[in-house]
Amino acid sequence: MRFSSLVEASCEAVSIRYNNKVYELQRQGHDVTVLSLGEAFFDLPLFSFDLLPLEKIYHYSHSRGILELRAALAHTYAEKYQVPVDPVSEMLVTAGSKAAIHMAFMTILDRGDEVLIPEPAWVSYPEQVKLCGARPIGVPYWIDTFHLEEFVTPRTRAIVINTPHNPTGRIYSAAELEYLLELARRRDLWILSDEAYSEFTADDSFVSLGRFDPHKKHSILFNSISKNHGISGWRIGYVIAAPEVINRVLKINQHLITCPPTILCHYVARYYDRILAITRPQIRAVVEKRRRVLQHLDALGITYLPGTATFYIFASIAPSALGSEAFCTRLLEERLVSVVPGIGYGASCDGFIRIGVGTTSMEKLCRGLDAIKELIEETAALNRAQAA
Repeated sequence: MRFSSLVEASCEAVSIRYNNKVYELQRQGHDVTVLSLGEAFFDLPLFSFDLLPLEKIYHYSHSRGILELRAALAHTYAEKYQVPVDPVSEMLVTAGSKAAIHMAFMTILDRGDEVLIPEPAWVSYPEQVKLCGARPIGVPYWIDTFHLEEFVTPRTRAIVINTPHNPTGRIYSAAELEYLLELARRRDLWILSDEAYSEFTADDSFVSLGRFDPHKKHSILFNSISKNHGISGWRIGYVIAAPEVINRVLKINQHLITCPPTILCHYVARYYDRILAITRPQIRAVVEKRRRVLQHLDALGITYLPGTATFYIFASIAPSALGSEAFCTRLLEERLVSVVPGIGYGASCDGFIRIGVGTTSMEKLCRGLDAIKELIEETAALNRAQAA
């Protein structure tokens, strides 16, 4: 049989692969400490569906997403992030921000184009670029933003950033964002800014790229209702860009998705403010829990890349002799603790693991961290023995 070379060159999402292993172990009755999920669990009520428009919810809706929802999202960006957005022409809602990002890549990339992706990078960015026939260029994690131009070539079409960042939790500064846009103007590039964790901060330190590019000449923004409203299983996300971009993404959305799920869009639009009023205090609590987890890692002597936001930590497994894939496999099989291998976030990241703190109690988290420390020490001892 012959298969697509683009799909054959693509890799499975490592974070999802490990979570599938977790689900299988749980079905077998094992008590797994899950530090690998890319979401936070919130206590959310189920609001009444009786107030939704019955004559509409069973049917297709606007392929840009219903206007009521787009208007609410545009208002949030204008009021909270100082980014003016026309909900009619500059926004499209689709089935998760992951789909929105891929459709934007399809809109701007041709075969052979290059996309700069600073590492550690969310696992789907390089694979989505490859599925467009383009080439992802991973930038090692120790290269700072102000040196990205060193990696720009005549084939470079875009740079992808994620702020607040998965997996480190760092927030891009205003100076970094202004530098990126200045670079984009000089080198005729797109800056794609994945802002799916914009609510997951302890303060007001998050700045949207769109604040510095109000006419969206070089920026494409993505965000996630799934993440910020605590409803990840509902798969609703959106893209903000100039009308010329949105109109092209719209064509792809119509052929692949048709429209986002109508009933869920009406539900979120109807209860938009009430959902955020419930999730925002819980978001602050999970970000605070992340801070306490960092204190426990400090006490254990485990280092990590700097960051203050989200519910992720990118922790070093040094001086373990194992690569991150082997380390995570042993951790899950021997100690029933699930984390994500750092190699999934870029070639420069094999000495790290991603820890998620959004789904587990603090007590269980600490036991999981202790198990990580034990395996680091055990495999570091093997390394020393081999060296001797």
